[in-house]
Amino acid sequence: MINLGEAKKVTFKTLLENNIKDYQFEGLSLLSKILELDTKTVITENNIEISLEQKNLIEKITKKRIEGMPLAYLTKEKLFFNERFYVDKNVLIPRHETEELIDYFFSLIEKENLKNKRILDIGTGSGIIPIICKKKFPKANIFTLDKSNNAIKIAKKNADEKEVEINFIHSEIIKANINEIDYVISNPPYIKTEMLSKLSNEVNFEPKLALDGGEDGLNIIRDIFLWEKNTNKNNAKKIIIEIDENITLEVMQLAKNFYPKMSIEIIKDLAEKDRIIAITE
Repeated sequence: MINLGEAKKVTFKTLLENNIKDYQFEGLSLLSKILELDTKTVITENNIEISLEQKNLIEKITKKRIEGMPLAYLTKEKLFFNERFYVDKNVLIPRHETEELIDYFFSLIEKENLKNKRILDIGTGSGIIPIICKKKFPKANIFTLDKSNNAIKIAKKNADEKEVEINFIHSEIIKANINEIDYVISNPPYIKTEMLSKLSNEVNFEPKLALDGGEDGLNIIRDIFLWEKNTNKNNAKKIIIEIDENITLEVMQLAKNFYPKMSIEIIKDLAEKDRIIAITE
């Protein structure tokens, strides 16, 4: 039998020795989740007894973390836009770059009359984008699409917890039978296939389906443009897509081919990397 103070020391030491940068934050997060205690209690209390079963579970989960499994998959949650969302290995872990994508999207449309307007998020994942959009614009009709049924289930779980109404579509975008969409936002797979092997160990735990953009990184983006042209009949007034800086030139040329009469702009993120392509009227 050990107490919480001893468990903290051992967990912090193990994470630190295995080069986990934010070892204290991560250790507290793991212990809070495993012991079902709030973070404040884990920080301030030392004498709470830890059972042998709990001790073994702490060691098991800590071992998975030092082997590279992301913290979010171990705690089953990720803080995004100051809200907690459920995540697991079936969906990409939300990143701060996507917060910037959403912020930029909001800056473009927040002054418009969005009552009954149709917003489509392509690549649902954990549902963060459509959920945050619905909370921001409750009078808009929010649709979200993903070809992964597991992702749709997770997004529905998050939507239910946040008590928002989202229209979910289980389909590939190129086959999606949805039209009259006014605004499109997407964080699609955009990493070139050849680059996947060079990703960090942690990223390798995430679903390849949510990362692999094909040989040129443009497979899904190209399908978005094809759907928008052929099915949505170029109805979208604004198309905002997260990208990787390694495909900037290619995605710009592709966008110009599809939208020769629209404004096309590349937006940099806070790290000064090309991060968003914005196609607007």
